[in-house]
Amino acid sequence: MFWLRIVFALLIPGLGLGALAAPEGTEMDPIVQRTWSEARTAHGRVFSCGPAAEVARVAVRLEQFREAYAALAGTQAVASPPIVVMAFPDVKTMRPFLPLYHGAPANLAGFFKRGTDENLIVLSLSGGSERPLDVIFHEYAHLLLRRNDRIWPLWLKEGMADVYSTFTASGRQMQIGAPIEGHLKELADKPLLPLAELFAVKSDSADYNEAEHQGVFYAEAWLLTHYLFCGDVPVRKERFGQFMFLLQQGVRPETAFTRAFQTTLPAMEAELRGYLARGRFGNYTVLVGPNLSAPRPLRTRPLARGETCYWLGNILARIGRPDDAEPYFLNSRRLAPQSPLGREGLGFLAVTRHQDTEAADFFKDALQHGSTNFLAHYWYAKVRYEGTSDGHDRYTTVSQETAAEIRGGLQKAIALMPEFGPAHSLLGFLELVQGDYPAAEQQMLQAIQLEPENQWHLLTLAQAQLGRKDTFAARRTLEPLMQPNSDEKLRARAEELLRGARRL
Repeated sequence: MFWLRIVFALLIPGLGLGALAAPEGTEMDPIVQRTWSEARTAHGRVFSCGPAAEVARVAVRLEQFREAYAALAGTQAVASPPIVVMAFPDVKTMRPFLPLYHGAPANLAGFFKRGTDENLIVLSLSGGSERPLDVIFHEYAHLLLRRNDRIWPLWLKEGMADVYSTFTASGRQMQIGAPIEGHLKELADKPLLPLAELFAVKSDSADYNEAEHQGVFYAEAWLLTHYLFCGDVPVRKERFGQFMFLLQQGVRPETAFTRAFQTTLPAMEAELRGYLARGRFGNYTVLVGPNLSAPRPLRTRPLARGETCYWLGNILARIGRPDDAEPYFLNSRRLAPQSPLGREGLGFLAVTRHQDTEAADFFKDALQHGSTNFLAHYWYAKVRYEGTSDGHDRYTTVSQETAAEIRGGLQKAIALMPEFGPAHSLLGFLELVQGDYPAAEQQMLQAIQLEPENQWHLLTLAQAQLGRKDTFAARRTLEPLMQPNSDEKLRARAEELLRGARRL
């Protein structure tokens, strides 16, 4: 019997096992009692109970930022799928919805949670900053720069996001890289970290998470990135592209750094101290094609309390707090018994708890209540398909009737959200297993276009090409997976496919 194996990563990671047990009569938080609304643009949704003018400003500036980035990068700035922004009126009301660090809300002015099914930004509209949109631009930059996640070190990802965070636009001119006063104050009060220590910081390090440490890390990451990308030494800016090239080739970040800039880390530290002392931090200014100041359509509508409960629960579900999310989803279903939203939320929790039967029931119930959420259609099809595996993520052909049901659900998800890469990917895998190689290839090419950072898509595409006996195309598809910086499991699987290709 012909089997194929695939690893499905949960789209809401970090949620534990447990039964749905929170009481439906849980009293609603005061935050739910406020008047919430949705502001929708061409590429995003902003939910807030803050001042309408401030919410509209955030929504429109997001569109400006996305368009400016696309013009600057010379490529379409695709977010798959569009982002969701939860904008709280102040830090106090946002605090209960922050990720936990050592059991307490993390020290964050806002955060970005990326997922293949939703990209979530949570922020405060009045965080005490003179530039309240800096947080949202910083977080959105992470999304737009996501294809570099696999190869960029943490300091560069955070530093570049800070450079983009000061985005301003007027007409056809945009600027990034303005000095960040908070960082300069931090660096005036505390010494720079040795670059070897800066380079060693990871996402679970104290320097990245704890308030007494993270200020210096963020400040120095911004300073170093600013110096290399838009500083006052032309030769350093010229060599920045070589640094990017070496990272793309899989060279270790520290080695790529010293090789590209032709210097040692202590010598660069001395340069960085000199740059800080000079205090000349110029903007990076560029002319773009579109008029960034042109009016943009913005649709607004009020939210019912059942919807508000759903979106607040969604934050908590996304950040690994299922027990806190559950009462919001239950209240959503209680407040709006004919709405699919509460059922969808409970379905997502069941998925993360590996309760496939319960998840299928919740999503089926949501669809019967008229759900138009592409995720409900996707997850119902996904759970149904996973139920056909042997329990070890191995799949074989299914009946035409079952395949048609799963295919129909995925096609409905794509019709509702054409930019949703996982639906294209799962549909491509289904067609591969069913033996329709041209259809599988078509869907995987679309998935790769939408999610270029997900290299697992290349394996499925290569298998479809091998199914068509096109070994040349398959080898070309697998080449990126053979680089030293590729995931070890991916590289091993690619080598296995290449050995099979040689026997064709």
